[in-house]
Amino acid sequence: MEPEEMEQLLQKILQDFRNTSSLHSGLNYDQIKSRLMPFTLDEPGGIDAVVKAIDAYLDTSVNTGHPGFLRAFWGPSEPASIVASLLTDVRNTTMHSFAVAPSATIIETEMIKAISDLAGFPGHGIFTTGGSNSNEMGFLCAREDALPGSSVNGLSGQNLRAFSSVEAHYSVDAAANMIGIGTDALIRIPCIDGKMDPQALNEAIIQEKQNGNLPFIILSTAGTTVRGSFDDLNAISEIAQKHGIWHHVDAAWGGAALFSNKHRNLLNGIEKADSFAFDAHKMIGSSMVCSAFLVHDESILSRTMSHTNRGDYLFDDPNKELSLGRISPQCGRRADALKLWFSWLEQGKKGLGERVNSCIDASKHLAHLVEEHPQLILVSFSFSNVCIRFTPHSNETIEQGNQRVRKVRNYLEDHAKCMVLDSILDNQLVIRFTASHPNVDKAATEEFLSNLIEANEKISL
Repeated sequence: MEPEEMEQLLQKILQDFRNTSSLHSGLNYDQIKSRLMPFTLDEPGGIDAVVKAIDAYLDTSVNTGHPGFLRAFWGPSEPASIVASLLTDVRNTTMHSFAVAPSATIIETEMIKAISDLAGFPGHGIFTTGGSNSNEMGFLCAREDALPGSSVNGLSGQNLRAFSSVEAHYSVDAAANMIGIGTDALIRIPCIDGKMDPQALNEAIIQEKQNGNLPFIILSTAGTTVRGSFDDLNAISEIAQKHGIWHHVDAAWGGAALFSNKHRNLLNGIEKADSFAFDAHKMIGSSMVCSAFLVHDESILSRTMSHTNRGDYLFDDPNKELSLGRISPQCGRRADALKLWFSWLEQGKKGLGERVNSCIDASKHLAHLVEEHPQLILVSFSFSNVCIRFTPHSNETIEQGNQRVRKVRNYLEDHAKCMVLDSILDNQLVIRFTASHPNVDKAATEEFLSNLIEANEKISL
């Protein structure tokens, strides 16, 4: 492909970025597959084949910038972040060593320091493949802290125990699985109004110790997936310090509040934790993926990733102590920090904070409208999460109400009105709305509410 042809294709993609289109194509799996074909060619197809493929992808993929895209904690990429992603692709930078990624290494190091500064951390950490990977890193570091040398010697017969709330993200189970302790070793603590119960946590830790097990990590959540709740980080840190247990905070969703002067208090106490996860590709708007794992102890990552000592063929340059591959589970890794760097430069902390405020204001507006609507029940509102259920019909059971929620959700998505998820909360199925990008403004919440009521009436006919 000639440079001029590449520029032509990039212009084509950028033109679509500025266009508004429907939420999704409405096509099924077989129709989408047919539209995308062919996937391989024996003979060169040239630029025409690529143009056809671009058109097919844009026509059949979900428009995450649509005001009705409410299903996830992310939306369209910030333009500056797209430029950064393209820049890293042009250089094809990989982050294993300073020798091959000198600029990107410095940028990532400075972004880690900048995020850390917002949270009261000293400035140590690494970019990861996502919030789930960051939580797994928390587990690995906690294991090394509780069992020094475990990165080499393994668990040494110890029965480790981890603790998180019943509303924590499923990646906590994945982390327990991945590090080899099994999901049964994860103790789920009950919540009070969506927040982990500190007293129940303390009692569970004491019980596990009495059972001869070794508690090694408490994972608290700053912004739960369904309810959007923030655990009491001060209270949990106090318990963790009392028992000598690693405290990791999953702030993949709620960490965006670090940029907001108005909502920073939601994360009070995070500075007392040992580590935390942060996703810039959620409410901050960086393109996928832009995640970081931050720690207090500068030495814990190198001890946890001690297997990298065998990679002399990678870290053979004079500045190998600067190579981030020594403290990462990955060898080949994208220079994701540039995405946050460019967005931060363009908008500043003030602009990114205003973005967060806008999302929360939109959700607050919807929560107020739901409270006032006779056909709806506001089950929960926290951060940017609004959980909704329909006012029961006469003699309607909880299960029948659940079926109504599911039918409405399906109707909204099938008719491309909006994409929103449903989930069990307080033993009942709810619609979970969240504003995670600026296109979901107050007008969009009113449109969502109108569509929600209309769908409820349609499925009831």
